Amino acid sequence: MMHAIMPICGFRDPHCWPNSCNLNLYEDGGMSVGWHSDDESLFQGKLVDIRILSLSLGARRKFELRANWPEEAESTQPKSVMLSDGDMMTMEGMTQKHFQHRVPKEGHVDGPRINLTWRWTVRHTPRCPCRGRR
Repeated sequence: MMHAIMPICGFRDPHCWPNSCNLNLYEDGGMSVGWHSDDESLFQGKLVDIRILSLSLGARRKFELRANWPEEAESTQPKSVMLSDGDMMTMEGMTQKHFQHRVPKEGHVDGPRINLTWRWTVRHTPRCPCRGRR
């Protein structure tokens, strides 16, 4: 799958491809993930610019994003986008430091959705065999 997806995202050299992938299954609109940031220390998203590549497969679902500390003039309403089968989305830069995102419950969605999220692990644990590579 990465051989098909990564060149479309601008990554032709496999040595530059993400080194981790998370897969989530949402069986229907009753399944969701609450407000969060992908700010785990192994990705370093609160300290440096990072890129997250997300592929949606299956049922169309809403994806929402909101600022952690909105300025007075900014709306506190989350921004939303509908992600359909085959849609790619990226979160880049310091998004994980300054924003949270979620996939809310949607009662009218009957079909399943699979989400593949590729990232670059940059801070390995001391015993990780990948530590020191790259």
